[in-house]
Amino acid sequence: MPHIEVEILVPFAAKYMDGKRLTPAERTEVLRMVQGFACKDSAAAGDISPETIRARRKRIYRKLNLSGSSELISLFLKLSLEMLAKGESVERPAALAQPQESALAELQAQ
Repeated sequence: MPHIEVEILVPFAAKYMDGKRLTPAERTEVLRMVQGFACKDSAAAGDISPETIRARRKRIYRKLNLSGSSELISLFLKLSLEMLAKGESVERPAALAQPQESALAELQAQ
C-alpha cells in the first residue's frame, strides 16, 4: 500500500481530535487519512467495505466542517506549524516506527 510521508502529522491529528465528537471508528479513519490511506487501503486494513469508508469520511468532513481530505491535511499542516512556531516540542512518537496498524491502536489509546 503506497502512503504519503506525512505520518509526522499523526500526533497533531490525535491532539486536534481531543474534544471533537468523533466516534472511535471515525478517529481511526482520520489517522489513516493523515497517513495517506486511500479508501480501498483503509477498507482492507479495517476489513470493511470501501463504501463504508466513503460514508465514514463524509461524516468526518461534515463534523469537522471540511470539504475533503486535502483540507484535512492542510488543517493538520497548519496546526503543526502553529505549534512549532509557539515553541512546542514535537517528537516523532515511537509508535510510528512500528507497523501502521499498531501505531494507530497506540495513538487511539492515548
